[in-house]
Amino acid sequence: RLGTLSERFKLLWLLVFIIIGIMLLSVAGYYRWKDSSAGCVKCHSDKKRMKELGYPYFYMTQKQVESETLHVGIQCRDCHLGDGRADTPEKAHKGMLKMLIVGEDGSILPRKEFYPAPLLPTGKDKLHALLPKEEWEGKLYPTYEVRNILYHDRNPKTLGYDPKIAKKTCGKSGCHSEEVEQFSHSIMGSNYRQRTMRTWLKPYGPHNCGPSFADTPPDKVADGDVFDKRNYEEIVKEMNVPFTLRQAVDKQRFCNVCHAGCLDCHYLPDRKRGVHRFLKKPNSVSCSGGGRGSSICHPGALERRRGDTYLGGDFSEPPGLKPDVHVKEKIECIDCHYQGEGGMGDQKRKATCQDCHVEIEDALSKSEHKDVTCSACHTGSVGGYQLTHWGPGIIATRHNPFKKYSLYYGVLDLPIIMKDQKGKWMAVKPMPHSLGNFKIHVKPSGEIKFRWPKGETKDPYYIIGTFGGLPSNNLQLAWMEIQHVSHSLGKARGCETCHREKQVSKSRWRFFDNYGAYPFRGRYTVEAGKDGMHVFGIENTTPIKLMKGYKLEDFAPWKFLGDIWYVPGDFSIKTDKE
Repeated sequence: RLGTLSERFKLLWLLVFIIIGIMLLSVAGYYRWKDSSAGCVKCHSDKKRMKELGYPYFYMTQKQVESETLHVGIQCRDCHLGDGRADTPEKAHKGMLKMLIVGEDGSILPRKEFYPAPLLPTGKDKLHALLPKEEWEGKLYPTYEVRNILYHDRNPKTLGYDPKIAKKTCGKSGCHSEEVEQFSHSIMGSNYRQRTMRTWLKPYGPHNCGPSFADTPPDKVADGDVFDKRNYEEIVKEMNVPFTLRQAVDKQRFCNVCHAGCLDCHYLPDRKRGVHRFLKKPNSVSCSGGGRGSSICHPGALERRRGDTYLGGDFSEPPGLKPDVHVKEKIECIDCHYQGEGGMGDQKRKATCQDCHVEIEDALSKSEHKDVTCSACHTGSVGGYQLTHWGPGIIATRHNPFKKYSLYYGVLDLPIIMKDQKGKWMAVKPMPHSLGNFKIHVKPSGEIKFRWPKGETKDPYYIIGTFGGLPSNNLQLAWMEIQHVSHSLGKARGCETCHREKQVSKSRWRFFDNYGAYPFRGRYTVEAGKDGMHVFGIENTTPIKLMKGYKLEDFAPWKFLGDIWYVPGDFSIKTDKE
């Protein structure tokens, strides 16, 4: 009959749409069913089973996790991925994210053998509170085989912050997607400053941290999940000894450890809240590595390289230096280094005292000291590295021409005062530096240079030149590393320490490295005035006993270079002789 065929087609299409709808709902339902941590909770909330499996410290309940994280309804898979519906540990843990225990050789060590306990602080040393410990003569010490503890937003291959992992976890839909995107494009998240240093001489002079040996170009986009050999290929041309890509990767992996991911700032387990404690507002302890040693976050850049300290105590080097005066007022780092327009991770390097000390700042701006920064007067003694020399040694248990001998730990009595890019007087720590086995002859800088002339950072340097004549490791590229310091703030230094013919400061240090030589002590003097800045009298005050296989010039070329540590310029400060 008329219309019968048409009706049949309508029924057929209706049936097709129903089938497609059922299929779509089934697929969506399956993925919804799979997006569950029911299997995780079932297993890990069984205390008896966890003990039988040999992991009693992994016992936890859903309620416990919600209480510790302060995230109601949070699932294990939201952060750890894996398969929350699997019925065996092997299937459940496939693709699961977990803490990375990094060994001295750079390998990822097994948790059961090297950290058979909950990730919670132990011992009295706050700097190493979260590292696994061994007991010796009644005291706890960090386990020797463990170099670092990294969280699971790091790439196991590169040890760098991995934005792809972050987008699947912290940045997943309904969580912190906008914040992850902001952080991954910030100077902090993209590791922009370090990645700018492509070789020892490009785009500016050498730096205490060395170049980015196998990192990607500085494009302000986080990509810590890959290596790039372009820098390596340029660095090889500067050296007169072999340097392999494997050695470059070893260096880069340990460089990546220092630079932060999401969890380095916002995850800080403690015994009060538990192993899943998160911080909405990072505190100064998390900025200082969160108890995971001195090679993560600011213990390296602040307490060691710059030598200033905010928290003091266990976090300073040497331990026991006074904390910043603001610590007792419970002021955290990000209260002063607040978040900028770029959002998450865009922490402002420059902190202004004017936000709190309005009247003092106003009076200062009208005084003879209007061009003097607060920290120039209020920063006391400076710790951390006092010398650094790059030479042949061991990295990741393998030979490498770029071993950084920086553990000349000590104290400079007072920082030196000099002008920054804009003519403001600031406090600095000058340090003799050199690099061995350099091929290119380099002339002196001629004058103080700033790596970032527009003032993004205030760290100057001066290339002294290249030198030969050592028993080996020639040429030596020598420079004066000058680090801007701003902590710890306290009572102002005496007027007579600046307003004199020359600024004078003395450094006393102790070499304490696992390679090169057994511990020994030394000293030097810094003078700065109208005729320049001069570090002289570098000497060891106790005997140097070499370790097997090392030469003196590997870690102490200053013994051969002599009195070269001079920076021309006028560093004099106006003095009223009356």
